[in-house]
Amino acid sequence: MEFNKAYNRQEFMKFLQGRFLPNDFLPTEEQVTLSKQMNYTTEAVKLGSSEALDLVVYEIKHTSHHDARVSLSKDAFRLLNEEVEDRALIIFVPEDNNDNYRFSFIEITLDMVEEGGNRISKGYSNPRRYSYYLGEGISYYTPNKYLNEKGRVVNDEDLHSRFSVEVLTKEFYSELSDWYAWAIQIIRFPNDINDNTDDDKFNSEGAIRLITRLIFVWFLKQRHLIPDEFFDESYIANNLLDGFTPHAITDLFGKSYKSKYYKAILQNLFFAMLNSPITAEGSNELSERHFRNSRGDYDNNKLMRYEAYFSNPQLFVKLANKTVPFLNGGLFDCLDDKDNGIYYDGFSDRDLVKDKLAVPDFLFFGDEAGKNIDLSQWYGDKKKKKVSARGIIDILKRYNFTVEENTPFDKEVSLDPELLGKVFENLLASFNPETQTTARKQTGSFYTPREIVQYMVDESLIAHLKRTVSKELEPQFRQLLQYTDEPVDLTKEQRNDIMQSLYDCKILDPACGSGAFPMGILQQMVHILGRIDPNNLQWKEMMMNQAISETSDVYRNASENERGELIADIERNFDENINRPDYARKLYLIENCIYGVDIQPIAIQISKLRFFISLVVDQNTNTDPTDNFGIRPLPNLEAKFVAANTLIGLNKIDTNLFDSEGIKAKEKELKIAKHKIFGAKTVRTKRKYRQIVNQLRLDIADMLKSGGAIGNAEAQQLASWDMFDQNASSPFFDPEWMYGVKDGFEIIIGNPLYLKEGRASKFVFDGVRESNYYQGKMDLWYMFACCSLDLLKENGILCFIATNNWVTNSGASIMRNKVINDSKILQICDFSNFMIFDSASIQTMVMLFEKDRLSNDYIIDYRRLNGDTILSDVVDILAKNESPKVEYLTPVFNRTYFENKYITFSSDEAILDKISNDNKSIIYLTNKEVANGIHPHYDFINNKLAENTNFSVGDGIFALSSKELEELNLSEKEKMLIKPYYNNADLVERYYITPDNKYWIIYTDSSFKNPKSMDNYPKLKEHLDKFAGIITSDNKPYGLHRAREERFFKGEKVIALRKCVGRPLFSYSDFDCYLSAAFYIIKTNRVNMKYLTGLLNSKLIQFWLKNRGKMQGINYQLDKEPLVAIPIAVPSQEVQTKIATLVDYIICLKANPTEPINDYVDNDYIVSVIEDIIDAAIFEIYFSSEFKDKSININSLIENRTNVSEFYKDVKMDSSTLLKQIKLMKVELNELLMPILSL
Repeated sequence: MEFNKAYNRQEFMKFLQGRFLPNDFLPTEEQVTLSKQMNYTTEAVKLGSSEALDLVVYEIKHTSHHDARVSLSKDAFRLLNEEVEDRALIIFVPEDNNDNYRFSFIEITLDMVEEGGNRISKGYSNPRRYSYYLGEGISYYTPNKYLNEKGRVVNDEDLHSRFSVEVLTKEFYSELSDWYAWAIQIIRFPNDINDNTDDDKFNSEGAIRLITRLIFVWFLKQRHLIPDEFFDESYIANNLLDGFTPHAITDLFGKSYKSKYYKAILQNLFFAMLNSPITAEGSNELSERHFRNSRGDYDNNKLMRYEAYFSNPQLFVKLANKTVPFLNGGLFDCLDDKDNGIYYDGFSDRDLVKDKLAVPDFLFFGDEAGKNIDLSQWYGDKKKKKVSARGIIDILKRYNFTVEENTPFDKEVSLDPELLGKVFENLLASFNPETQTTARKQTGSFYTPREIVQYMVDESLIAHLKRTVSKELEPQFRQLLQYTDEPVDLTKEQRNDIMQSLYDCKILDPACGSGAFPMGILQQMVHILGRIDPNNLQWKEMMMNQAISETSDVYRNASENERGELIADIERNFDENINRPDYARKLYLIENCIYGVDIQPIAIQISKLRFFISLVVDQNTNTDPTDNFGIRPLPNLEAKFVAANTLIGLNKIDTNLFDSEGIKAKEKELKIAKHKIFGAKTVRTKRKYRQIVNQLRLDIADMLKSGGAIGNAEAQQLASWDMFDQNASSPFFDPEWMYGVKDGFEIIIGNPLYLKEGRASKFVFDGVRESNYYQGKMDLWYMFACCSLDLLKENGILCFIATNNWVTNSGASIMRNKVINDSKILQICDFSNFMIFDSASIQTMVMLFEKDRLSNDYIIDYRRLNGDTILSDVVDILAKNESPKVEYLTPVFNRTYFENKYITFSSDEAILDKISNDNKSIIYLTNKEVANGIHPHYDFINNKLAENTNFSVGDGIFALSSKELEELNLSEKEKMLIKPYYNNADLVERYYITPDNKYWIIYTDSSFKNPKSMDNYPKLKEHLDKFAGIITSDNKPYGLHRAREERFFKGEKVIALRKCVGRPLFSYSDFDCYLSAAFYIIKTNRVNMKYLTGLLNSKLIQFWLKNRGKMQGINYQLDKEPLVAIPIAVPSQEVQTKIATLVDYIICLKANPTEPINDYVDNDYIVSVIEDIIDAAIFEIYFSSEFKDKSININSLIENRTNVSEFYKDVKMDSSTLLKQIKLMKVELNELLMPILSL
């Protein structure tokens, strides 16, 4: 089947029957009676069905001239609903032109009822559409691979994969990643022209910028706004560039490193075409795009360069002026600061700069532009030894692109603008030569899946609308956000209230990355407006009233001509002959509602590109260059997306001084100027108001300083911040100064950076340690949460996706108390051990807070996945579907109770309360009774250390194997520093730790920080000196990083494995053993230590830890905080001794696994029997009244024997009263104990 040809029903039927669908496909041609409610559909024909796949095939004829995806999708959903089919393949063919068409896989969930013995659909939900755009001009590669080459669909999973955008995106990124890994070794950007050492530092960013700019241009190319000739290697060689031979072998070293294509074609396109008007203001002459012709205009980046590279420079200009519109004066601002010798882009005719800029032509063209490239070191994968990479232009040509952002309900099997974000975030994961780490780990950023974004957006908007419009309308709000035809029962007044609420809603993403959340919330706000005002009449009226109201500073301070232009501008924005309806919706929402901050300037640039694309897609193009091809210059987004550090605010001495009349007057002027900049259509207008904005900022900074509102340093910060500098990132963030948002935001939403201080360079936390929200062991995102609550207006909504361990992490105590005291927790959706991010093993949750310091004893919507889960379980928890893998709770939250505590909930709160409150003899371990093990830094050479040294993985540093210890041949004095060392769980079991250690540790405390401290230990000194460049201990050169109090390692103790899979692990030791930080050690004289070992290993304490401790999915994390929170019951010495003896039996059995004490069962079975008895004995201690009521007595029946063999014989006798009592307990106390016993 040739998918790049016009649609032909007969040919397509041959493809379906002969190559694509199973052999049971039955073709037919049946007319379908259509509903009168169709948007564009005029005819529907049933073409056949497949029983094996349970689907039907339809052909739809429609009248949409702009391929209205949303409306056509709704037509299809309605058709399936009326046909009572829940999925189908549908071919969408324009009625008057079959050159291009869509081939879609569609699914809905039917809401079925029985009427008169017949099943009738009353509606549908959860609609999904996945489409290929086919026909003339499309790229053949993608549909051919997935629809032709893969043959017949074999099952449901196969069908979904054929229409999967995710599969396509991964394949594209794989190719692009190979190109990037290859290119980064070759390209060079000049950067600081006087510094030859900075190239590697900035080349990665330069390459990412090049890729994202090129992809953005490729999206424009889909709208026929970029000439195809600019990407045609033959055309360029024959008509545009002199001597353009990308793959010519020029010498013994291979291909030429000439960079003509990047310099002459792409740089001129980026900086001097898309960024430059075609005509002068007020003129119809195509005069503005030309090559620079004098030395005086060297810093005018709107003029073209490299004229000498062209064989026909005027043809190049002519091609551009026939197709390429002026989009925005700051769209691709060249980042060079030529006066100071900074050339991040290197757009220059200077020979020195041209020589230092290398982006060779061979990187762009050819199916095998690079052959047998060794990328194994880059990927850390030996399979990447021989890779063939295509030129990036050829990679782009292989795939179909769509300029419309996909939604979870409607996805085109093409690459959409979200790709900009995914590429950016994924390329950030590339190797960073400066830090020797992956950049993603350095920045802590991960790309949020589209479905999660939409869920968070929907929940945030619903919470906002409930607060500002009406709580009673929540069902209607949820209907508005659905992509179904279900009518929404709202009065005109309610629709106006919703519209006003959206317009007044200020939304911030404090770590916006590439703009996923700002774009997601814009899409849903536009969707709501489309549902409540499909013809844009109310929205237009509101915008008109807003513009000409007496409160409008812009209108009141405008001249008559300016007022007329303001009204005319609104008329043009709503003119559907010029723009699609969504254009005006997006434009005014962007200007008034959407804000983003990110510390990385390149992230801000990419966010703006996505918003530019979203507006371009809704403009109708024409062929008139004097009309800029129908494209209205895009708004300027400098005041919407800023590069700044969200976590550091401006230090204001007296905030009241910001409200002085003089400051207010200047702020009004600033607001007007920023509005003018947002809508500036010409370079001259933007330049004029840019100067006004900068001067007003200086004036305000001077006034604040002289009035005592800020100090000298703050005044300098304010004055130095330049919103138009795309290279700079502000060291502070102030929404009033940067956005004019004074009273806070209605919604703050995002995916903040996950970054522990110990995992990254210390500089990441520089500037935030002085914050009241800083604490040790914290994650950076905790501070984002605290700062975001401060940035909200009262009753504003905060919605984050972040790591789920904040509810129990010791380093999150400040954040927890901030959330408890300053917010109302609306929802927690814990994904537990399901990894939302493909690229990272991070457990996450979605949390929704309302800024509210007053509400108490309120109900929380708490959801949690349990056990091993898959993607469908995530779908269930988001939709709140019943599922055995999902736990739904509605706990009552009391601020006073939870302050300074973990935030955990369980369906078994009554049992947990009984465990901790009903027993008079409860004690808790103190901080002095619990310690973490040794942190050597380092004990052994690990993989990372081995990569950059001559040592081998496993070589001992502070830790030694027995062989290494023997080879050192230490003196008796030196041996006194050598202690038995346990560094992992291999030798540690529940109850038992073997005394036969494999390793030894050089046990040195902080006194060995003195360089002379090891002089009396010459052989140990010689050994440690070999690793001087590797040891990172705070007590180097010879001291362990954290040696801990030695008393914890000597004598009797209980050992807790810090990270336990499946169930907690506690072990007893009465000999000296020095444990690594993989363990915690408990030493107390307040309770029998063997009894304590049995108690901690019991199911009751496992149950407690699962519900009130720290969990990582289904795994237990036994840090100090959960250990000191365990309620430890202290019974009589007699009972303690009985249970301690049972523990002795288990230790004996585990110490002799190969010596069975019974001829019929192995030792492990006997251990399990004894553990059951210990569990029952512990139950009786904690639930004594319940046991007494049922006349069940366990502890009095435990009789200690001289050895475990005798004890086992007793309890296994048929007449054993003890076992009978345990069986009775399980029956009589089943309701009480079932949640614990079922673990």
